Amino acid sequence: MDTILFNFHDLLMVMTAFECLLLALLLAASAKTRSLSNLLLVAFLICHFLIPLHELTFWGKQFRIWLLDFSPDIFFLFSYAYFLDGPLLYFFVRAMLYKDFRLKPQHSWHLLPLGIYLAHMVLNFYLLDPPSQISLIQTQHIAYSSPHLYFEAMGRFVRVGYVLACFLLVLNYSRQSQQQRADLKISDVAWLKLMLLSFLTIFGMDGTLMAIKIYGLLKNDFDMDLLNVVGLSTYYLNFTAINILIFLRFTSFTSVAPVNEQPVYEAKDEKNHVFDQQIIAKLEQVMEQQRFYANPDITLDKLADACGYPAKKVSLSIKQCYQLNFYEYINSYRIRAAKKLLEQQGPQARTITDIYFDVGFNSKSVFNTFFKRTTGMTPSQYRESLKTAAVPNE
Repeated sequence: MDTILFNFHDLLMVMTAFECLLLALLLAASAKTRSLSNLLLVAFLICHFLIPLHELTFWGKQFRIWLLDFSPDIFFLFSYAYFLDGPLLYFFVRAMLYKDFRLKPQHSWHLLPLGIYLAHMVLNFYLLDPPSQISLIQTQHIAYSSPHLYFEAMGRFVRVGYVLACFLLVLNYSRQSQQQRADLKISDVAWLKLMLLSFLTIFGMDGTLMAIKIYGLLKNDFDMDLLNVVGLSTYYLNFTAINILIFLRFTSFTSVAPVNEQPVYEAKDEKNHVFDQQIIAKLEQVMEQQRFYANPDITLDKLADACGYPAKKVSLSIKQCYQLNFYEYINSYRIRAAKKLLEQQGPQARTITDIYFDVGFNSKSVFNTFFKRTTGMTPSQYRESLKTAAVPNE
């Protein structure tokens, strides 16, 4: 009864596992709609519930001995989560950013590293006799030996690749948003970059740990002090990243407006400068006579519906005629209208807040930024310059 199963570092992993399981159960139970992104996030959290359990079963001193009394086959059962959390994170980000994303049978190739690792474990661990299995676990020799170390390293390095692929998804999302939306404030993904950066740090540390082990294997000299420092650091970083994820889940996840993943038109189509004059004429009518740009929630699809043409043709015509994407095109009309309102003097002059709302902007900072990019001045400076110009020279 006096045996201590967990030290302080072990308790940190227990807390990490508990938080992940609790959040996964909460999301699964409270989700109003079973969206694909929510299901993938639940699966990702379950993986990060299993990963600390694997670390506890293999590296926990007393806990490892206690589990060996049951069966050595219990060990490594949770290590497969290392090969699943990368793909799950990637598909979660993809499903959240793109409304037309669906999981398909061809996506199963992402399970290939898991299959390779499973085959290795069957051949090099599960088919061994129990005494050999127990010896590998008690001495922890398997963690520092070939080929197991190479297969573990494969899983850690692949995870880093998945996080980098997530950053590419975010970059593509920003480009697609400018082709389909006029208000990018609702597509703010700074929080997502922070979350991905935290997991890139963790996965990078795990990859560094594997690289140090491989170097020690090749030199036949493991620096155990360095391995302990890096290994324990990953536990604390993982705990921090999970708490960042929990905080962002309840504060920022709803700030993303999904867009279509596929480009509205092919890049090669931009080079053709022969645009449809009828579409351009209809666009000018809708924008100038109906002030369609003043709709704060305007999207490419809504504008295309108002013009009576497919969204692809409307977007392509804008690019070919004006050399602008949808975001720039709509906001150029808004800035033009704002300049006219800012030119009004005397009692009829309106406040800048009234003006940016009137022309369709939802954010003063976005209005100021775009106005200065277009005119070289802020709205206040522009209005003051008009007043100065109106005063006759002495």
